[in-house]
Amino acid sequence: MSRPTRIFFDESLPALARAIVKELGKHCLEGGLVVRDTSGRLLFVANEDPLPHVERIRVEEKLASVLGPYARPDGVLTFRGDLGVQRLLQDPGILTVTVEGDPVCLLDRRIVGSAWLEAPREHPAQPPRLVFASMKGGVGRSTALALTASDLARRNQNVLIVDLDLEAPGIGGMLLDDERAPRFGTIDYLLENGLRPISDEDLGDFLATSALTTAGSGRVDIVPALGRSGLHHPENTLGKVARAMIEDIEPQGGPVTLASQMEQMIAQFVRLSTYDAVLIDSRAGWSEVAAPAILSLGAAVLFFGTAQQQTVRGYASLFAALKPLALRARLNQAPAGWRFLFKAVLAKAAGTDDRAAWYRDEMYGIFAENLYDEDDPNQLDDRFTFGIDESNAPHWPLVIPFDAAFADFDPVRTPTLLSAPFYEHSYRPFLNGIDTLLASTKDNQERTENES
Repeated sequence: MSRPTRIFFDESLPALARAIVKELGKHCLEGGLVVRDTSGRLLFVANEDPLPHVERIRVEEKLASVLGPYARPDGVLTFRGDLGVQRLLQDPGILTVTVEGDPVCLLDRRIVGSAWLEAPREHPAQPPRLVFASMKGGVGRSTALALTASDLARRNQNVLIVDLDLEAPGIGGMLLDDERAPRFGTIDYLLENGLRPISDEDLGDFLATSALTTAGSGRVDIVPALGRSGLHHPENTLGKVARAMIEDIEPQGGPVTLASQMEQMIAQFVRLSTYDAVLIDSRAGWSEVAAPAILSLGAAVLFFGTAQQQTVRGYASLFAALKPLALRARLNQAPAGWRFLFKAVLAKAAGTDDRAAWYRDEMYGIFAENLYDEDDPNQLDDRFTFGIDESNAPHWPLVIPFDAAFADFDPVRTPTLLSAPFYEHSYRPFLNGIDTLLASTKDNQERTENES
């Protein structure tokens, strides 16, 4: 006796698509919509007139049989004219995904991970923002951020650092000793702003000036994830983080997303003083709190990684999730300009050129598969297309060589670790790349303002 086919998540959408083509035709699949609920169960919305009752029952039973546990218990098939269908067909969150070579419209309902479905911010912010992101920890992301701040300040640039790694804070402790730490941090801001507005007069309790600020240099201000209050009451940290990462409710009753709260917080600090750059430490991986930093803050995003298979696999998954966002923008005749703000970084690079070339080629494949436009001469001039050997392309990584001297990087205890003689040899090419990225971001912002 043969074992019955068991459907799992990865197989559910292709199984439904095949069944729709078989029972209702390819035209029905192309013109319809798949709705995936928060549990992963599927409903197909046919943008066509209903079938006769008997035939409809037969098709519904067939679809339910194919989907097994992924069939919606309240029905797997609905048609144009049924109650609520027009609202579904007009939902702005619809994405186009590719299923076995065919485009399929998908409305993906999520409780966790919904921030990755939000439309990315199109235009870069001013002053320029840099997000330091990665798929895994331990790749030198925070170290690079600290050295970037030190180098900019040494050249008389004012820098604001914001720690948005709420679940694994680090940059505050790296650059502020206990005496300099402010009373509160980003976790407190995102928690307290749901109860009452944070006034400009209160902002000084959330921000501190780093010892990097010296006579004749620029100023480095830091908003850590945790301030003195959090350090003195560690028993409250998890409780605060859980509440800081949820949506707030505005007085009129509507939701205020975490992305909106982060933008409001950064904009409020920027209004407080004059900064030349805002450096943001993001959460690693696919965390819900990483999505706003990467997609919603109008920042150039540095994707740190090492020349290892786990890095490549992580970015392949992340960028595959971003691909429908780029396609949706292009279908709506929007430029999806946020893709120009991405830049790969190869950290802890070994001295061999072959590993760096391997990483570059792997990142090119990921960008080309998911974010680069097809190189079609009939497309508009703003197409997002690069060759594998173009060094200014997003996939071409800025390189930070491995240096054992940075293994125990703790500049609070050893301030000389932030001195130019210490980091110049290993980090100067990377820092030059940061200068180019900041200049490009400023140019893009000025071009946007002139066009509008």
